[in-house]
Amino acid sequence: MATTLLAWQIPARPAADAGWLKACSFRHPLCVHAKPTTPANTVLTVLDETERAWDGATGPLALPPPDPSPTTGAYDVYLVDGASQDASTVLDERDPIASFDRASAFTSLDAHLTGCARTHAIARGLLRAITFRVSPNMDAGSAEAQTESLAHALSPCITPETTARATFQAHPERALPDAWPEFAPTVGMTYAQGASLFYDWMDDGFGQQPGSIVRAIWALSPGKTDTFEILRSSFKNALSSGSTLDDLLLGFAVGRVLPSAGIAPRTDWQIDWPAKPRRLAPRDPTAPTGSAYVVVRRAGAPPGARLRVEAIWEEHAKMRWSVVKLDAGGREIARIPVASAERATETQGSIVDLDATDTLVVVGTNAGDFTPPFDPDDAVWEPHGWRLTLAAE
Repeated sequence: MATTLLAWQIPARPAADAGWLKACSFRHPLCVHAKPTTPANTVLTVLDETERAWDGATGPLALPPPDPSPTTGAYDVYLVDGASQDASTVLDERDPIASFDRASAFTSLDAHLTGCARTHAIARGLLRAITFRVSPNMDAGSAEAQTESLAHALSPCITPETTARATFQAHPERALPDAWPEFAPTVGMTYAQGASLFYDWMDDGFGQQPGSIVRAIWALSPGKTDTFEILRSSFKNALSSGSTLDDLLLGFAVGRVLPSAGIAPRTDWQIDWPAKPRRLAPRDPTAPTGSAYVVVRRAGAPPGARLRVEAIWEEHAKMRWSVVKLDAGGREIARIPVASAERATETQGSIVDLDATDTLVVVGTNAGDFTPPFDPDDAVWEPHGWRLTLAAE
């Protein structure tokens, strides 16, 4: 739940005493704190890099700055030893007189980081502090994914092929805003940062400027803290007449298997051409906004062969299906939606014109329940099972 602080969000401002080093900006309400043993040049370098991130966020990205702490009068960055994360930004104090919910925050930065890794961590930490200003109740998973997406613009030296992206793609069955509260803090943050792929994909397909999708979400967040409520309203009829958030989620699920994703998602099954009908079940049930993948290799199929696809799934799940044709290089030839009636629990269709196809990927997405619609603040995200039958025609 968004109002529940996870282990990597619990406020723990380091006990900086009078002996700590402190360097503050002349241009922004910003200070960097470090233990006396820290080289002074390191403190000044971190201050300079944080100023650059601040200038990029409030300049080209046109974001508001983080709120200064009412106690210290600044956004504080602490260089700490033994950090469990490269950068951890947590809520400090809420503004009791603001016209909408907003709060200050501070960041603890791993003192051993250097180079590009530190630059990226600083950018992500600052952006996370800004989310506490614009929407302190945003669920933790969405906030981490969105700040990571914007951090790519402020610190492009980090490539998408990161551990976070790999962790996210290794668990497509989990919900997009999942922060994994039942596991170690590093797992939740890593997966959440990898979910930036969702916002990068939307930005590439629908954004007019770098980071425009996330910036628009943040602009609307003071009135609606639920990211998916914002997307539900914003993308209604946006992809085509009558399209909904369900179509956006299915489109992203397809995008995850294309080369542009960088790392392929884990598949539930990879099978050869089904000379005999195959009936398949998932490795894990699919959570709301999660996806499932079954790969069918066309090698061995006779010319003109068609593939019959039949899917059934549990009630209360809005499963949406599509079949993607890929060539030998993994490039998309076509995608064929397998339509189903409203509130249906099954669908079927035949995929034709496969002679130029090397591989087919059957993609299923759980778009959530019918009532109420998916909300990342729900106490339980119930995953659902499905069964797929594939047969040659």
